[in-house]
Amino acid sequence: MSISRDPDDLYGDDVVAVLEIKCRRNGNMSVAGCIDHEYYALAMLDSARDTIKRHNAKNKINNGGFIIPANDTALKV
Repeated sequence: MSISRDPDDLYGDDVVAVLEIKCRRNGNMSVAGCIDHEYYALAMLDSARDTIKRHNAKNKINNGGFIIPANDTALKV
């Protein structure tokens, strides 16, 4: 066993569940993976949705720059 490994994590960082969503050109979608465990699959989808929203919100902030009110700048109009 490696020294840097967590002693409580016996199996490492193994994948334990997978959901795969495919969207075709005609708009049909298919979902595959661990969908037999409804509550777990839905929790995975909710987590993925939140992650996507946070990622895109962060990109909007980083790419949009800052909005600074005119009275807080040194510019004289």
